[in-house]
Amino acid sequence: MNPRAIAVLVAALSIASAALAGGSPPAELYTLNCWGCHKPRAEGIPGTVPRLADSMADFLKVPGGREYLVEVPGVAASTLSDAEVAQVLNWLLFTFNKAEMPSDFKPYTAAEIAKYRPHQLIRIIETREALVKRLKAKGIVVPDDQVAGEALATPPAQH
Repeated sequence: MNPRAIAVLVAALSIASAALAGGSPPAELYTLNCWGCHKPRAEGIPGTVPRLADSMADFLKVPGGREYLVEVPGVAASTLSDAEVAQVLNWLLFTFNKAEMPSDFKPYTAAEIAKYRPHQLIRIIETREALVKRLKAKGIVVPDDQVAGEALATPPAQH
């Protein structure tokens, strides 16, 4: 079995095990926690909220990109558990980014989320620009509508 098929199988099994354990399915978690900003089909809001569809997996192709997807304030400060964040990220990647997935992709785990999550990004735009620059150096172009504006410039208030 090729590595991509194994990754798809692992992600499917983690989604199924969450449902059997009484947890919410990732699509429901996305709807309740992410949909408001990233929209129903993960299309985002041009100039404000980045599109996740058809581009999120590109960040997995450069150093720091995998961590970035967890460290952005909306994920890092989410009320979701580490296991739920892993489920939602894996679901987003396999649902809206299948064509962009790296062949060696390993699904996120709760332990990995717990490792990256405490490091919330403060310089979000600068970090994203550096990652986009790395992507461009590899010949991967991030669409202009994915570049976020002021909404990403300020992290959420800490209580």
